[in-house]
Amino acid sequence: MSRDLGLLIHPAEPMHELIRTAQRAEQAGYGTLWIADEKFYRDPWVVLTAVAGATTHVRLGTGVTEPYARHPALIAAAMATLAELHPERDLVIGLGAGGPGFPPMGIVRRRPTKAIEEAVSILRGLLAGERVEFEGEVISFRGGSLNFASHALPIYVAARAKGMLATAGAVADGVILGPYASREALAYAIGIADAKREGATSRPRMVARVDICIASNREAAREAVRTMVALPVWVSHPNLGYVEALGIRLPEELLQLIARREYSDITAAGRMLPPEMIDHYAIAGTNEEVARRLHEIRPLVDELIVHLVAPPGSTVAAVADSVASIWLSLNTVRTGGNQ
Repeated sequence: MSRDLGLLIHPAEPMHELIRTAQRAEQAGYGTLWIADEKFYRDPWVVLTAVAGATTHVRLGTGVTEPYARHPALIAAAMATLAELHPERDLVIGLGAGGPGFPPMGIVRRRPTKAIEEAVSILRGLLAGERVEFEGEVISFRGGSLNFASHALPIYVAARAKGMLATAGAVADGVILGPYASREALAYAIGIADAKREGATSRPRMVARVDICIASNREAAREAVRTMVALPVWVSHPNLGYVEALGIRLPEELLQLIARREYSDITAAGRMLPPEMIDHYAIAGTNEEVARRLHEIRPLVDELIVHLVAPPGSTVAAVADSVASIWLSLNTVRTGGNQ
């Protein structure tokens, strides 16, 4: 098992399939399973609870939840409940600003960097067993506490834009750098997130969150990840600094399509992406090419979270096994064989 290798699981499949995916990932060597909080799919905490009961030792986390539709106090209560049910398991809270799923609920993502900063403060206080009195600019909690025992849990914050990278680096235990996937892209993101915290004695863990596809045909793998690379473009629009920072110019027709704010346009937008978007924001190609790319980024990060895409004629399970094998071999080389 490699604790620094995590698998992001989208709760789109039936529960028995999600459980089987989790069990297979644990057997393959994944050390952390991250359950996505994708709106209107299966509830992440129900999935986490089921997965905890069906596995034995993997760390479990939200990958990621957000503080708008789910108040931080409710996140704290849910994670503390899971910790009480499975005290032997390591848990981690993955937190982000969210976006997809908000329009149908009438939720507006206001001041996301401030919301994350405030959410982390509330979460830490409640999980520490404190009575929290917090009047924030976006999120507040007025004189309350959890009504059962809890303990501190690590909080990782997902970040893409410059402001969120800086906030995550300042307040989180780990920074989930997504969708940065190349050495150049990760160096840019880490440079912002790794600024020294005031009074801090340690840096947050740097965690690459990467979309990966492996196929015998390189171009088939690259085509398969296009929709995933387009998704953060849709979420971030019109603030595309993370793309501009690497000198990438997106086609005007793509920008016009994304500006419609129709979630169903993301696949079409993916077909318009320039090749360098795939180079920097996903890892896709043959087994040998993916191994080379992972070898390049391994020295930059403390952990890797992979979201896997199956090419035509293959399965996510096959890609998962290949990625685990590559990463474990890289760790063996890195440590001189002493795991």
